[in-house]
Amino acid sequence: MKSLPRSVRTSPLPLLLLLLLTPVALAAPAPSGVTVSWTPARVVLGQDSEVELKVHVPPGSGPVRGAASSGSFDEERMEGGPVRTFRWTPPAVRHPLVAVFAFWVEGPAAPSDVAILRVPLLGKTRLDVSTAAGASVVVEVGGSRFGPVRADGRGKARVPVEVPPGVRVARVLATRDTLHTDASIPLDPPQEAPLVAALTPLSSSEGGWLLVAGETDVRAKELELSVDGAKLTPEGGGGSPLRYRVAPAPAATTVTVTVRRKGGEDRARAVAEVRAEPAYDVAAPVSLAPGVIRTWRPSLFLLAGGSFAGGANTGPGGAVGGSIITPWWERLALELEAGVRSASFDGKVEGLGAVRSHVLAMPVLASVRVGFFQRHALSLYGRAGGGLLPFRHQLSSDFQEGLKESKLSGMGFLSLQGAYRFGRLSALAEVRGAWAPARTPWLDAQLGGLAAFLGMRFEP
Repeated sequence: MKSLPRSVRTSPLPLLLLLLLTPVALAAPAPSGVTVSWTPARVVLGQDSEVELKVHVPPGSGPVRGAASSGSFDEERMEGGPVRTFRWTPPAVRHPLVAVFAFWVEGPAAPSDVAILRVPLLGKTRLDVSTAAGASVVVEVGGSRFGPVRADGRGKARVPVEVPPGVRVARVLATRDTLHTDASIPLDPPQEAPLVAALTPLSSSEGGWLLVAGETDVRAKELELSVDGAKLTPEGGGGSPLRYRVAPAPAATTVTVTVRRKGGEDRARAVAEVRAEPAYDVAAPVSLAPGVIRTWRPSLFLLAGGSFAGGANTGPGGAVGGSIITPWWERLALELEAGVRSASFDGKVEGLGAVRSHVLAMPVLASVRVGFFQRHALSLYGRAGGGLLPFRHQLSSDFQEGLKESKLSGMGFLSLQGAYRFGRLSALAEVRGAWAPARTPWLDAQLGGLAAFLGMRFEP
């Protein structure tokens, strides 16, 4: 009769036992009393698809932001009330690890109200055990028991277990009649030491802060930081979280920071837009009243694509133009564009011959652009505008003299535009619906319809 080899009994880490046995746990309170609770208390990867985190803040607190070392939030910023509820989706992995969270209250000064939360994520797997045929098998992992499972006629048993982070050994107990075996088998989960990095809102004049925390408290000398678009200055030597003063470069519109442990693969990345602060013109020209705010921000854009309309009205199109963001609301921009649009028709008239018709239009349009969504480098805008539609029509055939005519019409449009920013450049994608009739005694065309464009925007 075969039995498992005996080995020394191992015990799980006391800290992990405490975390697993506590039904509702709280993060260590920040100095002003910010605390965090979460449900479910035991988060099993591959089983729990959403975790609810409740951030408790003093009455009258401002907006609360959250950042996580892995997974994703439905919303990263919550306002209103003494309890802010964040919904978080765990990462799509199965091995055990710790999720590190940072929550802080936004304000004009340095974020003093920062709560660091560490949530153990249990990995779910099946352990293959070899023992005596028909034995009853129980596996103990991290203080929890799984089973019993009856071994088959070959002495094989497969036991579903949940493994907490940090546990490297499982205890296997097998029983058959009067035979009892107690053995340990090693577990081999990936070695990870997660980090979370978060940038507070940044302004071009005041800068902001970088917050860094880990599975355990980290020190600045243990980390390597690479930054694009700013200068970092550490504040203090350790603790949780680490704080770095962020001073954006003069021309930076985005700051990106990557944090990694020295000699390790674990890393975290944070990206934030730099908010342009109003600049006051001290030596204003005579034509401007003293104290006028001059924050008009220009940009140039280029679009190319095509329009899809009925009949022969489908054809290529494009536009080049400029935008200027208004000083009173940064989500509102005024735009002017000059475009080109063409459509052609080639056909035959029975008994007479071929007919060829070509329309070339060069619309000049004024519009407004309003931003309604922004997350990291991605933005969505709504656009509306209209203007003049000068066009030229050329008609030729095999049975009459050619005709050339020009006329002025009008055009209006509504569109949805998406932009993904790369520093000063943004990649654009736009879907547009337009109304643009082109009519003469010899022509009845619709140069509007549904259009799709790709392009780029450059902000000097």
